Amino acid sequence: MADLTFDALHHADRLRLVNPRGDVGVITLWSPWEAARRKLEEVDPAILDPTASRVAAIGNLYGDGMYALLCNLLHNPQVRHLIALGTQAGPSTTDDLEVFFADGLEDDAILGRPVRRIPGTGRVFPADAAFDDRRLREHLSFHHLGRLSAPGLPDALRALLRDLPRADPATLPPRVRIELDADAGDRRRQPSDVLAHQVVRRRPLDVWEELVVRTLRFGSEVGVGDGTRLELLNVKAVVAEPADDAPAALEHFGLRAEDLRAYQRRILDPSPPDGVAYTYGHRLRGHTIDTLAEATALLAREPTSRRAYISLWDDAIDLHAGPGAATPCLTTIWLRIAEDGRLTLTATYRAHNLLTAWVQNVYGLMAVQCHVGDALGLAPGPITVVSHALGINPADSRFALARDLESRWLRDDDRDRAAGKSSMREDPHGYFVVSIDDAAGELVAEHRYEGLLVKTYRARRAETIMHEVAADMAVSLVSHALWLGGELRRHEARL
Repeated sequence: MADLTFDALHHADRLRLVNPRGDVGVITLWSPWEAARRKLEEVDPAILDPTASRVAAIGNLYGDGMYALLCNLLHNPQVRHLIALGTQAGPSTTDDLEVFFADGLEDDAILGRPVRRIPGTGRVFPADAAFDDRRLREHLSFHHLGRLSAPGLPDALRALLRDLPRADPATLPPRVRIELDADAGDRRRQPSDVLAHQVVRRRPLDVWEELVVRTLRFGSEVGVGDGTRLELLNVKAVVAEPADDAPAALEHFGLRAEDLRAYQRRILDPSPPDGVAYTYGHRLRGHTIDTLAEATALLAREPTSRRAYISLWDDAIDLHAGPGAATPCLTTIWLRIAEDGRLTLTATYRAHNLLTAWVQNVYGLMAVQCHVGDALGLAPGPITVVSHALGINPADSRFALARDLESRWLRDDDRDRAAGKSSMREDPHGYFVVSIDDAAGELVAEHRYEGLLVKTYRARRAETIMHEVAADMAVSLVSHALWLGGELRRHEARL
């Protein structure tokens, strides 16, 4: 086969080409390009010389880009070596790649849909027969060199680029072209106000599932820098009883409890960022002051204070960041002691990736809440998350799974995952008892809350009571409104 030049099948706009005929790919994980460029020039300017370098392309790797990376490598078989360096948000990225190159993939299923999983990890790929993991493992080497500041990185990188074996172009296998599923398919967007969505459920997974369904059904298709998103704006999500979901429930959606616990540790780590623009732990506890310690002290002095408000957005830095630069998605946290004595937390996110980030972000907020609450001796109350731009990427490897989840959403009930049972959702506005007053010839609807009578509605026609209940805003759930309307019509027919 003739010499091949590097052809980025996916995300070409995110890659930096060096020598298109090179046989080495470099991934800088979460480290931004400028930091990586400075380090590579310091190690050896020849690394970035397009006429002499062995490096074909350099790119970041965060979010859910691993599948696209590997598809690019199948399409460019002349790249025989992959080198990872830089900072990562956790150990899972390089750990998962190391497991992949050692053990390949295993067949699995999520929501009844076949997927392929890196064994022992939460990393899943589409079940595409064209994705030849065996070929990648046999023809590609992987080397992880650590952070940009690691003392041994310069010598290790120079040695690799000098000593890694070169392949005979005549022995290269053919290109494999694998398309990412970036099509929303036959999705028909249902009408709604994209600014008016709210979800209130007990646990993080309960909230997340409904958010996925709402975004797929009602999200508008918008163009962003790297493609298309299905997007809802200013979504309010309330986790009424924040606590860990059962590990089996997390695994059902391809999530791992140990990954979430690692994220919880990182969001409380004040260490300064090394080679990345920011970390949430540093913005919270080391950027200027330890904001969690200050908020704790404030609430200890003034339990009714509304000033325990933390901003992670630094105008002097983040407003001047260039196109594509990393800036915090989590922008504010507000802590307040509720009237029942529990500690509540409200967070806002500038942009929110629903399929890959939302659940771990909420687990991080739970860690922040417990950190402050434990210091104050307070139990956790509801967590409210406001996502200014809540999006789903149709090119995400989990998009097909999200569509399966949406197709299975047939009831609005609450679910007890441990018991495997469903129950009608309780309206926080209370409930109704409908009866007939035969002597007066009227329908009677008693609005009650925890057994106490709130108001009695009486009329000869169901429609009259429906209008009065709507005017009083006495019902907040669609399912409750449908049930009440049915009960009133049924009793009206008897009357």
